[in-house]
Amino acid sequence: MVEPSQVEPILNDAARLVGEGEIVVFGSAALALWLRDPPASRDVDLLCEPAEKGEILTAMMGELSWYHDKHGVFVEVWAEETFAAPDGWRERARLVRHQDLPRVRLVVPHPHDVLVSKLERLETKDREHIRRILGEYPLSRAAFDALVERAPHRRGRIADEERVRRFEHGVGVVRAQLSRG
Repeated sequence: MVEPSQVEPILNDAARLVGEGEIVVFGSAALALWLRDPPASRDVDLLCEPAEKGEILTAMMGELSWYHDKHGVFVEVWAEETFAAPDGWRERARLVRHQDLPRVRLVVPHPHDVLVSKLERLETKDREHIRRILGEYPLSRAAFDALVERAPHRRGRIADEERVRRFEHGVGVVRAQLSRG
């Protein structure tokens, strides 16, 4: 497990390997850079540009790598479509620059965008993460509905019927917990 205090050093190591480009940290690990009480994560999920740098990250810091063996933690580099966040998520994201690595952009999605990206899966741990997000960043039904309308599941970019069905189920579960407004 990746403890919240480990996320930033892992991202610094990843940035050093990338050298120049962009890293987006998403999923549970992103919450370590926003929440006062963030959850632990199984790994650190990343998007990386340029893609060949992502291949280097996977080889050097991925599961079963020397980094995993040495530190007991690993990164997973994914394709951009894996992070199913609402349109406009980059405008709400936090940009982090490392003073020693000015040519690497680290982008951390806002917790509400992470929440929407978790709706499709909505496992027990995701429900706990959503509870923590809403505890620190409350969301009205109206604001939630606006984000959901901009999700790729509603915009036709995710067309798989089973994925859309799971997403809509997650929307209903979370929406029922929110106050009107």
